[in-house]
Amino acid sequence: MFNRGFLFLAVLSAMITTVSAQAESVSTTIHHHYQAPRALGMGDAFVAVANDYSAMFYNPAGLARREDGQINLSLTAGGTPGAMDFYNEFSDIDKSSQTDQQKQQAYLELIEKNYGEVYSMRIAPMEGFWVRPNWGIALIPADVSVEMAMHQQVGPTVNTTVYADTTLALSYADDVKGIDHGRLSWGVTGKFVNRGFYSRPISSTDFANGDEIIKKEDMLEGYTIDADIGFLWTPELPDSGLWSVLRLASPTVGLVVRNVAETGFGSSLKLLNKEGQNGAPEKLHRVVDIGTRWEYPSMWIFGGRGVLDVRDLGHPDFNWRKGVHLGFEFDWTVSTWWKGHYRVGLKESFWTAGISAELGIFNLDFASYADDVGTRNTPVESRVYMTRLNLDF
Repeated sequence: MFNRGFLFLAVLSAMITTVSAQAESVSTTIHHHYQAPRALGMGDAFVAVANDYSAMFYNPAGLARREDGQINLSLTAGGTPGAMDFYNEFSDIDKSSQTDQQKQQAYLELIEKNYGEVYSMRIAPMEGFWVRPNWGIALIPADVSVEMAMHQQVGPTVNTTVYADTTLALSYADDVKGIDHGRLSWGVTGKFVNRGFYSRPISSTDFANGDEIIKKEDMLEGYTIDADIGFLWTPELPDSGLWSVLRLASPTVGLVVRNVAETGFGSSLKLLNKEGQNGAPEKLHRVVDIGTRWEYPSMWIFGGRGVLDVRDLGHPDFNWRKGVHLGFEFDWTVSTWWKGHYRVGLKESFWTAGISAELGIFNLDFASYADDVGTRNTPVESRVYMTRLNLDF
């Protein structure tokens, strides 16, 4: 059994790697299996860029264009401002000596005070990538995300959704031989994902009634084996004529089909619910992402690129407002061990921004972005600030 503080401790701790729940999500947010702060800072438009280790999950075809190896070890944490204040107030009520009736009233007032707010957190305490020209391997032991939305339904509720994924992935990529007038690259990432999933409304009565808010029979878990297939196309432009002016921009088009098999999480290792379960976690949806990249002319120590993606085509919660992603990245390079990047963009119609600092093997990424947590016709912004600490070799 889980006590009343378990749900909110899960937000702050990666110890919930096997938390899961009902297959029907109460959230309308499009959940991405993997996210990188670099991409998020530029609007999460990265399909046609894919030139670092994260290409394994954004577009594996990018590995065919690597010229050297890279090992990246990182810790990632992100959250919505105000989430900690909500947790502290909840914890104070939970620890108080009030009667159950008084606690229920206090929880009700806390939820009512936060009507319309959506608190999100995402934690990956360790990620490991090793990529080389044409191939890569990644292990993400725990990628935990929590979303808590305050709603007035039959009564005040907290619509709570938790994903807890463990991922092992292998990638291979190469160029298509015999292509004239351009370069066409392809790549595939095969991945094993064990998912925990929980999604249901929790009322003030549930919070006050005891230690069985989250029951084992409500928890769902499962694993799946699936693959992403990606392509990158860079046309060869003429040396003269109208189209020659685009040579410096090196335009590139990318396409990725994610979760090709879409087999769902029908099998379980029974790490949590050993007595069996009804249903399975929310599946990895088969979707299509397309994107373009345009490089800026390099000037002294500066360079960069502009990007435009349409993501999640085929997802049940897709609309054009959520699907269009736009971004700009500006690079500066003093030496091979001292670099930096600035980014801005639009993701799901909300602004994004990011910065990276690279000093030898120590890298720091920071991004601010927002998810659209509203309905199809009513966008609602939930802003998140994310940072990643990297060791990069």
